Amino acid sequence: MILVFWFYSALSIVLSPFVRLWVSIRLKRGLEDSYRFKERFGIPSLVRPQGRVVWFHAASVGETVSLVPLLKLYKAHYPEHHLLLTTTTVTAYSIVQQRLQGICCHQYIPFDVYSWVGKFLKFWQPSVAIFTESELWPNLIHQTKRRHIPLVLLNARLSDRSYQRWRSWRWFAKALLKNFTVCLAPSEVTAKRLRSLGAPVVEPCPHLKFAAEPLPVNKEHLAEFKALLANRSVWVAASTHPGEEEQILKAHQALKKHFPDLLTVLVPRHPSRASALIELSYRYGENEQTVCLHSHQRPTSQSSLWLVNTIGELGLFFRLTQIVFIGGSLVPVGGHNLIEPAMLGCVVLYGPHMHNFQDVCQILQDVTLLTATPEKLVEIVTYLLNHKDTALRLGQQACQTVQEQAESLESLVIKLAQLSLQPRLSFQG
Repeated sequence: MILVFWFYSALSIVLSPFVRLWVSIRLKRGLEDSYRFKERFGIPSLVRPQGRVVWFHAASVGETVSLVPLLKLYKAHYPEHHLLLTTTTVTAYSIVQQRLQGICCHQYIPFDVYSWVGKFLKFWQPSVAIFTESELWPNLIHQTKRRHIPLVLLNARLSDRSYQRWRSWRWFAKALLKNFTVCLAPSEVTAKRLRSLGAPVVEPCPHLKFAAEPLPVNKEHLAEFKALLANRSVWVAASTHPGEEEQILKAHQALKKHFPDLLTVLVPRHPSRASALIELSYRYGENEQTVCLHSHQRPTSQSSLWLVNTIGELGLFFRLTQIVFIGGSLVPVGGHNLIEPAMLGCVVLYGPHMHNFQDVCQILQDVTLLTATPEKLVEIVTYLLNHKDTALRLGQQACQTVQEQAESLESLVIKLAQLSLQPRLSFQG
């Protein structure tokens, strides 16, 4: 098996000139940081702090956001430890700037080329390496292990598709996973999958996304819209996709027959599609008086469809209703984050295609509702709008479940800190 790693390492060195060319292309497209792109080659842009460095890696925005409360709690408990967070994307770094100033230092992770990974590890000399979700890079893992640095796979995630793919390469998965001191899985489904792939030590952990901070909101806007929509029947369809909006609009028309004061808030995953959705809504019975475009208008008494074409305002819309449908689930996209509305006390509905959030669905299965068809969606939304006390109770239970998951984060911090304090052998080479 060692030969496989050496072959991969040699191949990465041979291909490194092409990786450099690829980086130059990404720079032109704005996908790499023009001031710090050398970090991708293992060249640091910071001075290493004296003392213990605890290294966390999060690939992109989702993983970075989920780490925010954990990193804050870790720093509060162990202020003498220096936290290093690496990410892959520029957008993930923006989260670090916004939410983790003074908590950790940041570097871009080097590409998985043998010599670049070696430079990174030689410079930072972390006491422990903590990778989130499914970041399994052979050079990074193998070289970290060779330096006797404890390796942790945190919040481990394996979708159906990823698991089937790894099963076809079970021998390679086992070679990678055996390097981890411990794999921390947020669900028993993921834990079983990791064990079947050869992970030697698998333990439960709280799902990090449950400890994320609530979505932000402009309090003045919230008060304004609450007054504007007082006593109206409001529900939200969030992060929707093509092929799904048609089903939402059908449900919307059916609901209008029962609730003349209905306001459906439609938040497409990609706001740039708003103009196309206006035209689509006209084909489903809406008109210029009944469709309100959020960037230019406020909903009136005539408005029945509120189309959101802005970014970063889900925190507002989730606070204006108790009923939220999560998109990407009536079509085979894989779903989106259920935790954000549940955290705010909403009843969360979703379709049958939630394979990207199976772990979360399992944890929240008793406090969320599956709506497999538009007809079922109409039935459930109708019931909840007619029984506001039931909607309130279900929303409170969902919020409580999220809080219970988040409260177990403190024991996780202690476990990670203990791993960073373990003595390790010196590394030669």
